[in-house]
Amino acid sequence: MSKPGRNEPCPCGSGRKYKRCCLGREAEHDAFAAALESRVLPLLSQLATFAQTAAGAPLESIAASAFPFWRGPLDDARASRLIDYLIFDARPERIGRTAIDQFVLERGPLLDDSQRAMLGRWRDARRRLYRIDGWSAGFYRCTDLSIEEPTPIDVWPLGREAGAVADGSAAALRALPALEKHVCIGRPATFGARSAVDVQAAVRGRHLDYVRSQRIVSMDDFLRAAPTALDEEAASAPSSGIIMPGA
Repeated sequence: MSKPGRNEPCPCGSGRKYKRCCLGREAEHDAFAAALESRVLPLLSQLATFAQTAAGAPLESIAASAFPFWRGPLDDARASRLIDYLIFDARPERIGRTAIDQFVLERGPLLDDSQRAMLGRWRDARRRLYRIDGWSAGFYRCTDLSIEEPTPIDVWPLGREAGAVADGSAAALRALPALEKHVCIGRPATFGARSAVDVQAAVRGRHLDYVRSQRIVSMDDFLRAAPTALDEEAASAPSSGIIMPGA
């Protein structure tokens, strides 16, 4: 297959011009995609299946309980976010811990050292607020908005139309360390036309309200205690949400 012209749409599906996306980074894109397919996605797929089974309820009922601010049908975008929630945040009564913690207890001895190490890093990953500073070769360039002097990271979203997030936009995602970079389950949740500064201030306001009404905690602990706070902030924004992974 011939390469596209510099001003033609990039074949990765980002919606950007080839010259502003994957031009010159095709080898990096293909190598990371192949490594994901063989070393990361099988483990993540097992974990997602385990989490859905552990939930013991239809996704629709979980959405109604955990995400009451959502309106409309449970589409692929919201289903993807629910999978992320079920893996990392929900604590089903019958097991009393998150699905990833239970998965490590039950399946950990059957995994190899690299898989156990990857799960250990995933367990510490939090859903956080980032600024999208660019897109190239399948990766978002992400800057954490909740800490001072953050080091930008490259995040590969697992979903279709993943590049359709404007540079400079605020986005909520969980960056999972994988193969010396990061992945996230689906397209990040976005906040419409609001600026990153505006969204950052709104999230800080939610944190302050929690401190005043509940207890004094750090931003990280607030997002752990209120794992759907970023989703609620994004709920009123058009086209927010996440694309189902693997599609």
